[in-house]
Amino acid sequence: MSEKILVTYASRTGTTAGVAEAVGNTLDSSGLPVDVLPVSAVQDVTPYRAVVAGSAIQGKQWLPEAMQFVQTHQAALRRKPFAAFL
Repeated sequence: MSEKILVTYASRTGTTAGVAEAVGNTLDSSGLPVDVLPVSAVQDVTPYRAVVAGSAIQGKQWLPEAMQFVQTHQAALRRKPFAAFL
C-alpha cells in the first residue's frame, strides 16, 4: 500500500469536481500525496491508504456512478479510512 490518498468524485456540472480538487489541494499542501480522479477512472482502491469520495446529488441521492463505485469497492473501503462529501 502506498502513502497516497485517493480523492474521487462523480460530477455532472463540474462543481463536485471542483470541491474534490480543493480537498486534494488541501491534502497536498499539508504534505500528503494525493490523487484526484473521477470515479470512472478508478479501477482499484487497494493501493491507497485512505479514500475520500464525493458526488453531486440527483433525486436526493448520489449519482449512480458514485453509488456503483462504493458498491464495487465496498470490501476494500471497509479496511481503510473513508470519508464522503456531497
